[in-house]
Amino acid sequence: MKTKTPSLTEMGVLNPEQIIGYVTVHVAEDMDVLKINYRRPKNSFLPKRRRYEFKRISKPMPGSELRGEQAIRYEISPILARAISELDAILADNKQTSATKQSLQQELTALNAEVAERIAHLTKMIETLD
Repeated sequence: MKTKTPSLTEMGVLNPEQIIGYVTVHVAEDMDVLKINYRRPKNSFLPKRRRYEFKRISKPMPGSELRGEQAIRYEISPILARAISELDAILADNKQTSATKQSLQQELTALNAEVAERIAHLTKMIETLD
């Protein structure tokens, strides 16, 4: 299942299927940084990590008793919030795919064991006929 990523596309992320993780950092009172890690193909010129900065939205505190810097609160950027939810969806899809891969590998191992056992049984039956 392919996850739709309009916010990431707006930010310039062209290969969301290559994303392997992300980190958000609150670097200043009014600034957040999003770092996205990629798994790139061999010999790719594209970076393995990209960094995006987002200004926080300033809003006045409720109540008129506070003045100056104390009267302002900062909230996360809506674009960053949407990007984080899209990244979480992408990583959840990747995790589900790897779980499916692991279950298929286990099934293949069990099938190989059954076939080897059946071949050994048939070989033994053929030897008894001689």
